[in-house]
Amino acid sequence: MAEITDHELIYKAQAGDRQSFSMLVERHYKLMFRVAWQWCGIREDAEDIAQEATIKLAANINAFRFESSFTTWLCRIVINTTKDYYKAKNRKTAREQPIFEDVQYTSPEPSPEQKLIYKDVLTAISALPESLKETVILVFWQGLSHKEAGETLKCPEGTISWRLHEARKKITGTLETGQKGARHG
Repeated sequence: MAEITDHELIYKAQAGDRQSFSMLVERHYKLMFRVAWQWCGIREDAEDIAQEATIKLAANINAFRFESSFTTWLCRIVINTTKDYYKAKNRKTAREQPIFEDVQYTSPEPSPEQKLIYKDVLTAISALPESLKETVILVFWQGLSHKEAGETLKCPEGTISWRLHEARKKITGTLETGQKGARHG
């Protein structure tokens, strides 16, 4: 038996089928949590945000028009929920642990020297302005294309390219400053 597609689940959920909605959430909950976790770095907040995003998804499922991928649309909901969550709490994200401590390597375990470099890069990413950080998260961590990231962030594809260019410049600057400090420190 073929697995039911997201589109089939969405159509059914839009028609009021609660079981289809539950299946859709179950299928994409890890993505929702991961985006929230990568954004804020606080497990309890990420869990709360994923739950709030699920509620927003239920309230807005009928607004999905199949013009973009569902995951692109869902990422936008999670990012907006994250921003709303922190505005409501009237605080900035304060990672409970540095962003590099929850990294999972997809290739062979790096050497200790490589880990130090990765740590510095991830620290620089976590210090980026919000718009650059969310772009890096979507493109490099979630694997969205520039077009999909643009749809998610409601900006032109060219803006995504520019943001990634700016992020690279800022990360490079941060790393170079850190290396100079290490040599002179």
